[in-house]
Amino acid sequence: MFQLRAGIVLINEGGPLTKKELAEALQERRSVEASDNPTKGADQIIAQLRDSHLITETKNGYRLSTRSELAEAIENTVLLYAGEEVPGAGDERAQADRILANMMYENPMLISISKFVYRNAPVEKFEVKRELIDTRFLDDKLNDFTIDMGLNLLTDSGVIKTSSSSLTRGRWPIRLFAHVVYEEYFDLGGEKGSGVREPDLFERLQTLYGIKHKTFNRLLSRLHNAGVVSEASYEELLLNLKTLEGANIHE
Repeated sequence: MFQLRAGIVLINEGGPLTKKELAEALQERRSVEASDNPTKGADQIIAQLRDSHLITETKNGYRLSTRSELAEAIENTVLLYAGEEVPGAGDERAQADRILANMMYENPMLISISKFVYRNAPVEKFEVKRELIDTRFLDDKLNDFTIDMGLNLLTDSGVIKTSSSSLTRGRWPIRLFAHVVYEEYFDLGGEKGSGVREPDLFERLQTLYGIKHKTFNRLLSRLHNAGVVSEASYEELLLNLKTLEGANIHE
């Protein structure tokens, strides 16, 4: 995640950048170790940022994507960000959160890995693999390598923390929160046109996922702002299913 954020910052500051220019800038900033192949490192960063709709290739090199380009590429952009929206997000953590939101859209396995760890924490890595190995997402099937890659990214992002040999909860990403709200909303009896009580939803997420009330309120406010949820009546939440159509929030 550090390298991806570094790529965004460098392209924002000096873009458009060619692959060679980005490789040199990354090495100069020590975002890629001197012993590594800087061009290969730049290739990987460009691929991940491009696949996450955060950069756009032009005849002069790569630049940050715009909101209109994101809307052209993806029908439903709820809880997604254009590359140009990342640098202005605030601190490094907020920037990383926006990058991760787009990566979770393209790689739903990251949501499932996070959810398993959050619901069962603390867990060992082998337990994650035992639960998710051979699970199919879109055209891909999880294996040892892809699960390790996912865990590394989520650890680097602070979503998952390591304690001795165990994995435990870290910072809640917004798309994981939206995913579990979707699931628990219906488990609590929410239906189209009728909502669920907000205190009941919090109690469910606190029991199953250990979420703190402050975190719940902060993330729920973001879902309100995005139009994902709205107030049906006092202390009652309504999930706006139309807003979530095609958003890859739920498998």
